[in-house]
Amino acid sequence: MARGDYRLVYVAPERFRNARFIEALKPVKISLFAVDEAHCISQWGHDFRPDYLRLREAAEALAADGKRPRIIALTATATPAVRSDIAKQLALKNPASFIAGFDRHNLMLRVEPWKSDNERITRTFQLARSSNGSGIIYAATRKAVESVSRRLEQMGLAVAGYHAGLDEAKRARIQDHFMAGDTQVIVATNAFGMGVDKADLRFVTHYNLPGSVEAYYQEVGRAGRDGLPSVCTLLFNYVDTRVHEFFIEGTYPPQPLIEQLYIHLLALKLDAIHLSTSEMSARFGIKNEMAISSALVYLEKAGHIERGQGISQGIRMIDRAPVEELCVDWNDIARREAAERRKLREMVDYADHKRCLRQFILRYFGDRKLVANCRCSNCQPNLKWGEVVKAERAQARAASGEDQSTPPSVGPRALSDEEHLAARKILSCVARLEGQFGKGTVASVLRGSKAKNVLANGLDQLSTYGLLAEHAQDELTRFINALIVAGCVKQGGGAYPVVSLTPLGREVMLDRQRVELDLDAVEADTSDDPAVELPPNFSPTREQTWELYRQGLTPREIAAQRNLKLKTIEEHLAVLIEEGREINVDDLVEAPDRALIEAAAKRCGLAGLRPIKDELPERIEYSAIRIVVAALRRKQKA
Repeated sequence: MARGDYRLVYVAPERFRNARFIEALKPVKISLFAVDEAHCISQWGHDFRPDYLRLREAAEALAADGKRPRIIALTATATPAVRSDIAKQLALKNPASFIAGFDRHNLMLRVEPWKSDNERITRTFQLARSSNGSGIIYAATRKAVESVSRRLEQMGLAVAGYHAGLDEAKRARIQDHFMAGDTQVIVATNAFGMGVDKADLRFVTHYNLPGSVEAYYQEVGRAGRDGLPSVCTLLFNYVDTRVHEFFIEGTYPPQPLIEQLYIHLLALKLDAIHLSTSEMSARFGIKNEMAISSALVYLEKAGHIERGQGISQGIRMIDRAPVEELCVDWNDIARREAAERRKLREMVDYADHKRCLRQFILRYFGDRKLVANCRCSNCQPNLKWGEVVKAERAQARAASGEDQSTPPSVGPRALSDEEHLAARKILSCVARLEGQFGKGTVASVLRGSKAKNVLANGLDQLSTYGLLAEHAQDELTRFINALIVAGCVKQGGGAYPVVSLTPLGREVMLDRQRVELDLDAVEADTSDDPAVELPPNFSPTREQTWELYRQGLTPREIAAQRNLKLKTIEEHLAVLIEEGREINVDDLVEAPDRALIEAAAKRCGLAGLRPIKDELPERIEYSAIRIVVAALRRKQKA
């Protein structure tokens, strides 16, 4: 960093506890200090983290010529009060505020009451089974995660459980498999999700009630980032509030409990106390171990005790002040507890709401937009996931004088001549890109963009370049998503999902058929940035081979399914290995042959295959050499 080798560095807020780290940064010229998940800096936010409060001091310490670096604070879920507090905590003076809006048309918000555990688990299973994609099932506790995972597996669903109690390697492995598409459904606590950007999540189910509307909307907001329809179901029963009441009481223990614990600690008459929270619970008769742990935090913060790392170092009594002279900020604890209880009440209000759920969310976050054509469980109680409902727009109902007291029906509608022509232009562009690019690039070409990847690939020479220049990028990706839902465009999987024309799409493009679209059920694609270039050696055909390999097919089976030569598939796998994809070389080359090839490569180098071949027995073919050399090259690069 001091040498200027890095333009962008990610730092955890906890890192700024280290004064030496800040000192080391001072000579570095910082042009932008970006705070992600900025709601964590606010005590009124749903995920307050004390270490975020260090960021203001850190930014001031990095000032050059007395001037702090520019600061940008970003968050997806912040009420007006939290936004104001973010500016206050970071000492932002007259900051410019940019709010993109909180409405997500493509998320079908549903609240479904349940009366028994069997009813709840059955509905959870049905929601996961009926979805044509991956999803997350959120549960409130580790115990619930393990129980739900086990029961869903017994019902025949392939799931993985994720919570903070798992070791780091296992959590990383589960997340990697989920992101790669190898695991379709994750049952998780809210420990799962931060930093997860899987564009094609088709459902999010809350098995338990979240603790706040902010937490709920952040979690459902992980669905449908590709703009395609996704269902978000909250399974609700008042009994779930008990878990949150327990958490609140454990996090903000009452004054008598903190004083009682302190008196017990004083009574031991020890300089260092070596007791775990469970031992204190049994010895002092305080049942809530979480409350004991929180009470120790407040006593330490007030300067009365010092906690070591682990039981071996124990708790050191510092001043032995009388209980009536404790310096604990009781008002602060009471304020925070009241805020948490208010958030829980607001979450229950949402679950109990009898009118539009989308409108409730927008009002909660201070967005005054009026919702139209909503598919929430209150506006469309009979609308089932995956059901096709044909209807006219709400405006047509109003114009006809139809009774407006009943919810407007929603679904695909006939396109105007202008919209039909736009659809044909989009489909023509998809056809000309020959299944090698994603939605963002299609939209960029139609807009006449001069983005680097458009010009570098010669896409500005296509006849469809600039045909829809009057439209914004978001408008076009939203239209493309509606065409995908209607079956006119097919989107592939993998890290770089490309789009291609379907037989129906070709018929519409040639004006032999018209299609109805549901433009209100989709959003713009926020995951496919046209400014981001594909890797220089990106190949859609190799990506297809990679997808089939991940499904467990052998090279021979992949060749048969794709109607390609085996040699071609082996060449694909070699390139993928060199790129760093997780391909087990031992599955492709027998161990004795691999050892011979590696020995020959060590003598001859990795520049070419022919010298290595000449060193080996005749039976070892180029395909095996190519695979092993790719693995060696990858190892060499690493």
